[in-house]
Amino acid sequence: MSDVNPSNNIALVIVDWQESLFSAMPQDIRGEYLKNVANLKWFCTQLGIPIICSEQYPKGLGSTVSLLQPIEAVEKTSFSALNEPQFVEALEKIGRRHILLAGMETHICVAQTAHDLVAKDYPVWVVADGCLSRKKLDWKIALQRMVVDGARITTSEAIMFEILGDSKHALFKALSKRIK
Repeated sequence: MSDVNPSNNIALVIVDWQESLFSAMPQDIRGEYLKNVANLKWFCTQLGIPIICSEQYPKGLGSTVSLLQPIEAVEKTSFSALNEPQFVEALEKIGRRHILLAGMETHICVAQTAHDLVAKDYPVWVVADGCLSRKKLDWKIALQRMVVDGARITTSEAIMFEILGDSKHALFKALSKRIK
């Protein structure tokens, strides 16, 4: 059996999926990646998996993109979400130890958050097709750095089916329709 499933204390952390950042991302993939994160958010909501969202300086970068709303976000100015006491408080409050991580920008806020989570002994699954950087090289190197730091890299579809574990799961058909 997989070590990633709802009984293993999973939470979804969405880092800085904000309007201004989103519009600066590569146009050829940003819509697809947003759909992936929206599917993850839907999936986690259906399974009762907690979601924590951060927003980097929302006065300047805007709020979380509308497709991911409604969602309550923790404001931050630190690149690592773990340097924001309110975020750490929210993480501790939900009491989950396994983290699915998606966000922008991969090489800055996502990578620093992943590094700090792993340093605090949180198993981290970085959802590669739920993370964006303006430049492909930054995205690629950030994923490599996170693996070296101890995070695992996955995709949105792979992790959702891994959590389900079986095509007999009640969400299987609905999920299959959403990802087409």
